[in-house]
Amino acid sequence: WCSLYFLGCVRSSSRGFPRQVKTQEGPALRWGGGMEERIVTGNPTLSYEQWKKHSLLLYDALINQSLVHPSPCFRWGRVVSEEPTHSVQRIYYSERGANPNSVVIANAKLAKPRHTDPIKMDKFDEYASSSSISVVVRLETPDKTEVNKIYTCEHARNLLIAKSDLNQLHIWNLSDVSSPTPTATLSGHQEGACESNFALDTSRDTNPKVLSGDRDGRILMWDIGEVVSNPHHGMDVCAQSEFHGHSATVEDVCFHPSSAKEFCSVGDDQLLLFWDERKGKKPVLTAPKWCEVDLHCVDWNAADDNLLVTGDADGGTFVFDRRKVSGPKGEASPLHPLKQHQDAVFRVGWLPES
Repeated sequence: WCSLYFLGCVRSSSRGFPRQVKTQEGPALRWGGGMEERIVTGNPTLSYEQWKKHSLLLYDALINQSLVHPSPCFRWGRVVSEEPTHSVQRIYYSERGANPNSVVIANAKLAKPRHTDPIKMDKFDEYASSSSISVVVRLETPDKTEVNKIYTCEHARNLLIAKSDLNQLHIWNLSDVSSPTPTATLSGHQEGACESNFALDTSRDTNPKVLSGDRDGRILMWDIGEVVSNPHHGMDVCAQSEFHGHSATVEDVCFHPSSAKEFCSVGDDQLLLFWDERKGKKPVLTAPKWCEVDLHCVDWNAADDNLLVTGDADGGTFVFDRRKVSGPKGEASPLHPLKQHQDAVFRVGWLPES
């Protein structure tokens, strides 16, 4: 089955907060107290069924939306409206395997704190659709290709950027959804360079730029200011800059929180690179290698722009201070090496306010 889930905060009371314990069957989650205590064992099937049964106790809110087709990517959009008890927020997700493949624009009705009605709260059901999710429009993707990643611009929320296996990126102007065709095309990648690639980011300033990495180890940057100020269908925007430094696939890129000139990247060559467009097309700083596996993701802290976090194929997450990415002998010097996951980490992110 394919489903889209929206989970509210995990309950902080002793009855609803899960903690890890050990049982004869292996690791388990335990929540509750006294006679009502429950245990979820390490058995995957039993753990899933227990979680499903008690999901209403674990979360303050649960929205369960069954999908006809798998969705490889999801993105939050702008707040559409505010009501006393709830808000309506735009969401975007892609459909893979549909005929044709498409990007779905929908609205999600989200209850505000202390306004969730337990009686009306969605019960977890793999095949159920929620009345809290309403589809606005489906955008057919160019050449019916599958979309790998979608993004919005912080200061141009009417623009939706999609990256697929094609060698172009596509931008839709959502101010007018009556025309399902893309408003603009971002060109510059070589044929086949974007297959199964997810490296995409947009800057946070008022004149937004777009970054995209590819399988050839290149990073391209586009200035989409004209698309923001004067959108019209059929625009073809060529890459403004091209950066070289990776020797393998670029897995993720991330703009500096307050600068469209600086960014960082990670790749399958196990490198974390820092770039500054004002100083050329080569990296200005290279973090020493600290692992022998692919680096999948990176995120820059918006509250403290010296802090970054990465995730790798071995399940590790590492926090770095860019002022001291290397130790006194030139070795890698992460502030906090965190190894909790058993499988690859594909996405990391900081809380916006911390």
